[in-house]
Amino acid sequence: MRNKKRVILSRILLTAVFLIAMGACAQTSEIWTLDRCLSTAIQNAPRLQAGLSASIGAEAASREASATRWPTLGLSGAYNYTSETQQLHIESPIPGFTMPQIKFGDGNVYDFALNARVPLFTGGSLVEKAKAEASAWRASRKDLAADSVNLCYDVRRAYFNALGSAARLEAARQNTNRLQRHLEELTSAQAVGTVSEENRLMTLSRLRQAEQQVLSLEAEACAARLALGNLIGMPGTEIQPEDEIDFSLIRFEELAEPAFDNHIDVNPLNARIEQSGHLVRASRGSLFPALSGSAAYHYGKPGVNMVENEWMDYYTVGLTASWTIWDWNARSYKVRQTRAAEQTLKARRSDLLNSLRTRYESAQTLLVAARDAQEKAKDRVSIERQRLALVEGRLCHGMASESEFLDTQDDLAAAEIDLASAATRLRLAETELLRASGQ
Repeated sequence: MRNKKRVILSRILLTAVFLIAMGACAQTSEIWTLDRCLSTAIQNAPRLQAGLSASIGAEAASREASATRWPTLGLSGAYNYTSETQQLHIESPIPGFTMPQIKFGDGNVYDFALNARVPLFTGGSLVEKAKAEASAWRASRKDLAADSVNLCYDVRRAYFNALGSAARLEAARQNTNRLQRHLEELTSAQAVGTVSEENRLMTLSRLRQAEQQVLSLEAEACAARLALGNLIGMPGTEIQPEDEIDFSLIRFEELAEPAFDNHIDVNPLNARIEQSGHLVRASRGSLFPALSGSAAYHYGKPGVNMVENEWMDYYTVGLTASWTIWDWNARSYKVRQTRAAEQTLKARRSDLLNSLRTRYESAQTLLVAARDAQEKAKDRVSIERQRLALVEGRLCHGMASESEFLDTQDDLAAAEIDLASAATRLRLAETELLRASGQ
């Protein structure tokens, strides 16, 4: 009975392991399009989640700065006890008559108040600080947009690297299959004595060399798929691209030169320069006097009537003015500091614009060169296939050596692998041009 239970448990365990393995295989063998990779990466990328959190924090800071410009309302309560109280004793002008003694409170003071305060004039400091925080919020949103474009750029590069690795691997496998078929033909011919052992060993050596190349390219393709999986938020998973390496991302003729002043990489700096301008004006506002108003409704004991010493309510209204006359030029230095920060950002913006223009022009040049190189690589593959057919025909008639035939096969394999590499470089050049355009 125990043995039957063990057998049943073993079968259940093996079935579970098999199902888990099948699930894992389905996950790793799933085929992904570029659009799906991009959307998944945007959903899972930690860098975008960090940027979104920063944008939420900047929004809160902006709303906080705006709220400081408006009146505030608060409640307060206080209790104080004084051991001594003021008393008033008046001498009576009538002999024998004692005047009543006046006592101001009993030492217990209660006060509850509803307070309202409003800044009336701050030299524009509060307004400019609120505008500066609003600009910082816009900058954080622009940063998030730029991070999204950078992520798409990285995913596209990883995607086409994976496609290119797969294409090179396929070309190497085709070469291995050709050599394997040729080796089988030589083995059959050797059995009837028409081919020497030397020719068979030469082909076998070339086959082993091709198999080594396949193993190397398999490892390269696996690493490329893992890198793609890491970028889309699935670390440790090999992502198999679906598309062919020959599909194009853009039409070069229809791509217009971007407006670099509003480039995706320049927009955050534009917002921060605007923020710095507001901070300069806010620091200037601290040089002016400040005026604020207040109003309060009080309910307390004894209130303002110390003699009666009873609970009462009353109102207070007031104005407060303050002006710092001398602070060892601290505020002036603050103005200089904010001006310097603004000039620094403007200089960085000019440098970035120059870099973006150079990057765009370089990307255009690389794309044209990559297209021409791919056409040359296609012509080379066509030529090598024709050569192989001619050499194979001469080999059948005994007019070509085995070494010449194998060399021609190697040339064709190299041309096919180079074509896959050229197609990969073209896709990467298109990716670079899209990124330089801010897309």
